[in-house]
Amino acid sequence: MRESWQNLIDLIVNPKATFTRLKSKPQWGIAFFVFCFLVVVLAWVVFPFTQRFLNPQYVGSLARIELFGSTKTASMVFVAVSGIVLGVLCAVGFSIVLTVVSRVFKVNEGLKFKHIFAAWWHTILINPLVFFINIAFLPVFRRLEDIETVVDIRIIPGIHMLVPFVENLYLLMFLSFVDILGIWNVFVLTVAVSTLAEVSKTKACLTAVIIWFLRVGIDVIFQVSSAS
Repeated sequence: MRESWQNLIDLIVNPKATFTRLKSKPQWGIAFFVFCFLVVVLAWVVFPFTQRFLNPQYVGSLARIELFGSTKTASMVFVAVSGIVLGVLCAVGFSIVLTVVSRVFKVNEGLKFKHIFAAWWHTILINPLVFFINIAFLPVFRRLEDIETVVDIRIIPGIHMLVPFVENLYLLMFLSFVDILGIWNVFVLTVAVSTLAEVSKTKACLTAVIIWFLRVGIDVIFQVSSAS
């Protein structure tokens, strides 16, 4: 267990060390637990802002269940459970696809599903960390009455701020992920791919960008759809 916690620390300060250990011991339990914890905390922290545009149809059905008792509780449960379920589905789905791809292209025969699955749960932790940083600045730059769409909670400067003429929420939300912290995300993914797959940094970076693109695309569809 101590090694698992060290993996989380090194994910930030020395990601290569994390994925080198995962290559020999693909442990993911602690990373999954931390992911679930962060998602639940984020659902509670961000509620004052998300309640303005969360789809009432989803929340209404939960609010009628006696267990939740109120729309507020149902809203937070909906956001938390949806985030965790989406995370699990993506982890399993992407890990299967990446395992198949590694077999087709004969990339590191020692690379198995369990290695990719463990690496996935570690790299995906960057997402809630970035969101926490974003939320920390939200009360400073936004008032509750200023929040009209899901894009309005994106405070970290991104490409979306350079195209005020764009009105499509899906495109704006995607562009909002293209920022300095997005580069950090791609960097960690690149280290993971190069370490586990044993490919050149160029191929690892290209693969990381593709994975990041797909991840962001799913996040955008989920967040915008939940608010429409």
